[in-house]
Amino acid sequence: MSRIEAVFFDCDGTLVDSEVICSRAYVTMFQEFGITLDPEEVFKRFKGVKLYEIIDIVSLEHGVTLAKTEAEHVYRAEVARLFDSELEAIEGAGALLSAITAPMCV
Repeated sequence: MSRIEAVFFDCDGTLVDSEVICSRAYVTMFQEFGITLDPEEVFKRFKGVKLYEIIDIVSLEHGVTLAKTEAEHVYRAEVARLFDSELEAIEGAGALLSAITAPMCV
């Protein structure tokens, strides 16, 4: 068996669970533009979908045109706020990182 030379992590779902928080930020973003969405539906429909694609889909469904850069600004600000106050490591992530002796990248 070959020796492990390095370990690369994708943060979401491995070290932290940010998808739920991002879904809540989408809901807040759309509320700023008068569109009400259900957080659970947003999570189910848009997990892993790029921000501008989500904006396009929801805009089309609601018959509006949103300025993507303005919407993105609202979204990024809300994500930062929620990450600062609510983002937590997945159970065992810290112990895993402490146990790995190979170089790591996140």
